[in-house]
Amino acid sequence: MDDLSGTRPDLLSPQLMAVSKPPLDLLARPRLVAKLDATPDTVLLCAPAGFGKSVILGQWLARRMYNVAWVSPDHQDEPALWPSVLQALRQCPAIPDGALCQFSGAETNAHDVLDHLAEQLTAAEGTIRLVIDGVEGFPADDRDRWIPALLNQEHLPLQLVLATRESTTVDPGRARLSGRILELQSHDLAFSLDEINSLAAKTITLLGTHQLGELFRQTGGWPACVVLALRSLRQAADVETSVGDIAANNRQLAEYLDHEILRSLTLDERHVLSSTSVCRVLVAAQANALSGHRNAGNVLARLADHLDLVESAGSGRNVFLVRPPIRACFRAELARKEPDELLRLHRIASQWHEQAGEPEPALRHAMDSGDCLLIGSILERHGATLLGSGGVTRVRRAIAALPDSALAASPKLCLVAALAHVESRQPTTAARYLAAANRLWTEDPPSDLAELRALAEARLSWFSGDWENQDPKTTADFAALPLSRQSDIRIEARMVSVTAAVVGQHYGAAENDAQEALLEAIEAGNGYLAGKVYLKLAGISSMQGHLRRAGEYLRQAEEKLPAYAWTAGAGRSVGALMHSAAALLCAEPAAALKFAATASAELGQLGSSSKGVGAAMRATVELVTASAHLDSGDRRHSLDGMRQARLRIGQDHLFAQPMAAFVAVMEHTAALSLGHAERAREVLEWAEEIIPGTGELCLLRAQGPAGISRFDAAIERLRPLHAGAVAPLLEWTWLHVNVLECSIAIRTGRRTLAGKLLEEALGRADDIGVIRPLAIAPQEVMDLLVERAGTHGPHEELAKRLLALRPPADSRLAPLLTPREREVLTLLPSHLSQEQMASELHLSVNTVKTHLRIIYSKLGAGTRHDAVSAAYKFGYLP
Repeated sequence: MDDLSGTRPDLLSPQLMAVSKPPLDLLARPRLVAKLDATPDTVLLCAPAGFGKSVILGQWLARRMYNVAWVSPDHQDEPALWPSVLQALRQCPAIPDGALCQFSGAETNAHDVLDHLAEQLTAAEGTIRLVIDGVEGFPADDRDRWIPALLNQEHLPLQLVLATRESTTVDPGRARLSGRILELQSHDLAFSLDEINSLAAKTITLLGTHQLGELFRQTGGWPACVVLALRSLRQAADVETSVGDIAANNRQLAEYLDHEILRSLTLDERHVLSSTSVCRVLVAAQANALSGHRNAGNVLARLADHLDLVESAGSGRNVFLVRPPIRACFRAELARKEPDELLRLHRIASQWHEQAGEPEPALRHAMDSGDCLLIGSILERHGATLLGSGGVTRVRRAIAALPDSALAASPKLCLVAALAHVESRQPTTAARYLAAANRLWTEDPPSDLAELRALAEARLSWFSGDWENQDPKTTADFAALPLSRQSDIRIEARMVSVTAAVVGQHYGAAENDAQEALLEAIEAGNGYLAGKVYLKLAGISSMQGHLRRAGEYLRQAEEKLPAYAWTAGAGRSVGALMHSAAALLCAEPAAALKFAATASAELGQLGSSSKGVGAAMRATVELVTASAHLDSGDRRHSLDGMRQARLRIGQDHLFAQPMAAFVAVMEHTAALSLGHAERAREVLEWAEEIIPGTGELCLLRAQGPAGISRFDAAIERLRPLHAGAVAPLLEWTWLHVNVLECSIAIRTGRRTLAGKLLEEALGRADDIGVIRPLAIAPQEVMDLLVERAGTHGPHEELAKRLLALRPPADSRLAPLLTPREREVLTLLPSHLSQEQMASELHLSVNTVKTHLRIIYSKLGAGTRHDAVSAAYKFGYLP
């Protein structure tokens, strides 16, 4: 039964053609039909039942019925190959009646018969396609006599099309060697993900993305299995419903496989497939151990070579993969009928993998066996190694499966559990396990145990509020870690040193240590630890404000770290936090808010300390969120959010200075732009205490005077920055300096200098990948950007992007005015002259004129009347 209709299609029977199409025929497969169309040579389809061989032939030949002779053993009590071929040829419309009357069907000399047949077929109209569907259904003697003769008859005006379930029924050797055969096997006929989705749509089965992937994984694209699974899912009619274990839950599928595949297997074949069903990938020795059968490897090889129920791969084709539905069917039968045997097989598999040096599958099978002693012993021996290769989720699940008594008796298990929870950013739980290990500690522990404790203490210290008094590098135990015999311990120790160097703002040393750790991870072939090092390098670049370099490191980390690491390991919240800060500095507030929400979802697990990593991340998330709200136009709570972030940062805070620089520049710039002079002064006073002698402090001291048109004072306060007496902590602080100086140059009439400063800012923004300081620049700077359009050279695209970020004039939010500009604006409706306004405000006339010019520009006004109207519109005047 090669399709779900129960019979092969007899293309010459009008009665059968009237029957509704079977489910597999609902899916057109133009790729395969095109491949068949393109060959004039012999076609061989070889695949197990249910792969749709007959269906694809039916689709290919449906419009070519005139020249087709179809042979099938299905409707014959005693099928004989030559008489069946002869009958099919006589029924073919393209062959004249009586042309084959000289043949009786009792002929036995195949070569002579085919020579005569070639002469008779010269009267036929064109090439005849002779389809022998189900070659294995004919007697072996018939096959051995006629099939080789048909394959090797070069002058016969036939295109031979053979379909079989067993590769041994046809020997295509000579035809294959001469290139006269097209072979389609199970991997060609299996459904792809897209085809499964298309068939689901045609059968009115709604599939969710997860359901689609799981269906493909469990069926391997086996067409008949896909159809039967879709029927079951269609009854559920819920895209959120779990697919579950298809072989265990779908009775129709199990019966189909049993009837079409499993009943024809020998007892040895069934035993080997059943006992190895606990493993997805097998080698011969493993199969022998599981089945207790010395020749299990030979059995699997025969099933692969003859029946295509097993795939063979690897060097020498010595690795076996049983097709997913077959394996699942045997495993489900064991679970239903012999559950104790299933557990025993998992124990054997676990022990075999451990002896083979494969701890990850060993632990997986141990957990499936439910044997707590086995789970504990594997974690004792290999838990640390599994963590170092990224197995944090599996180790945590294994720890959770152990009884409390197992952990209470083993300091090593407690340390493995502590490291697993540190890796998952759960310091509170990790600290409890570390404390339990310390209670079990002996005076002279083995070196590997001492190393694990030193590493757990070092990594956990960064989450502590007393981290500055717990420098892990000063302890004797930590000093031994770089000399460990285990590469993953050495690499992790280097990463602790990297964090310590970053805290001390020794970025050069941090990068050197990180690069050495990266080199060792790559040499050890440990992609997981390499990904973690890239994450560290991304953090180092972020701390310096070099966004482009940080983004490249983050991309490499995401490539190296497996997907689960971004939900249960090194990348969780840290990666999201860096993405949120990057999106903010790239002037993408919506993306920043999305990533910040992801990061904040995990902050509750980082402990309540006000100084450790958790506190640093909370402050950063709050600052990014508040700034992104401001950039999105939601100004109501943005300054309060920035203040909350600022108040989390003290001088003894982890990463205090770069974070303080970040929040100070963000909040001070926002306060001035929103006209909150008192808040700006508050931020400045705080910054003078926490980041003295920095370029950021110079910027803040200059922004205030510039806002009230005290330009000489502003320029003087920036002088130490340009002289090299101080340096900014963050690279992008220079962009704020460029923007401020550009604005001052415009407002004092030095437009040439302003143009140079603008180009310098564009170049720096392009270099470090930060554009927010330019995106929130004063209107006069943006006007200059428009004025110089087309002259920005290599930075033209960046200039266009910045202009695209600004809303159209008619939809723009209220422009941001400085406090002094607001004072001038309030006098505009009074009809005072410029001289009178200057006297009222105790300013020079020229200063008032400068303010008026900037106000007109920001409000988009050409006259005093227009400016007053715009001020009422934006709410600046009551």
